[in-house]
Amino acid sequence: METISEEIYHNIRIEIQRLKKLPTLSSNAEKIIELTTKENIHLDELVSSIENDPPIMSKVLSISNIAYFGFSTPITSIKDALFKIGFKTLKNIALSVAVFSIFKGHGEKEKSYERIFKHSVVTATICKIISQDFLKHDYDEAFVAGMLHDIGFFALNFAFYDYFKEIERALSSGDSLLVTEKKILGTDHTEIGKWLAEFWKFPESVCYVIAHHHELSNKVDKYAEINAIVHLSSYIAENLGYKLFEGFYENPFYKEETYKILCLPELNDLISHVKSIISEMEEI
Repeated sequence: METISEEIYHNIRIEIQRLKKLPTLSSNAEKIIELTTKENIHLDELVSSIENDPPIMSKVLSISNIAYFGFSTPITSIKDALFKIGFKTLKNIALSVAVFSIFKGHGEKEKSYERIFKHSVVTATICKIISQDFLKHDYDEAFVAGMLHDIGFFALNFAFYDYFKEIERALSSGDSLLVTEKKILGTDHTEIGKWLAEFWKFPESVCYVIAHHHELSNKVDKYAEINAIVHLSSYIAENLGYKLFEGFYENPFYKEETYKILCLPELNDLISHVKSIISEMEEI
């Protein structure tokens, strides 16, 4: 006989399969996801798809200005963004925003959605800062991985809100985040996110980070560095107040493993550096 968590796991797996069909997905969002996950896409077609969906366009411009705030004048159009931040970066931001647009809810769901959204944007921005200022890593790749690393929480909040709130309440017991999720769901947001990412054919590195950003392998693997960047950036985002859940909860940070992979300044100095930059940005 199945336990309650095993039954919930199977139900969630079935519902995620249905969610992949996304009947509420706007045609423009669907087209943007399809275009941005292809290897070869036509620039004008992507620009047109973004411009044809005002809410998505607004978010793309907002995130472009948040993450690339160093420009003397703000980014005001998609063509302006294309010129200033480049096609690859625009594509990655558009992919993230189109995916997020699927999961936007109303009422209480919207409040938790905005919390996850802010955490995701700040994590992505910190990934970019760390990659650009201290590492020789492709910060566009790190940025999109940081944006999408918690996609599983977006899906939980959207499709399984009662379980999402149950997790939030249970976290006060002192268990860590993943332990709490597995007790209640029989799975966690990393596995749920992996199901979605693989279905949508996200880049391999992004799929890896979504599945593994709460664990750091002792062996050197292909995506160890980008995974460590996202793991660290997510920790710093929460440290700065951009939390996934209200109240106190344990979300383990593997400092020793992180610093074995990444050559970075001491953690407090790094947080101070990031905080000084984040504080200069527009309110998210």
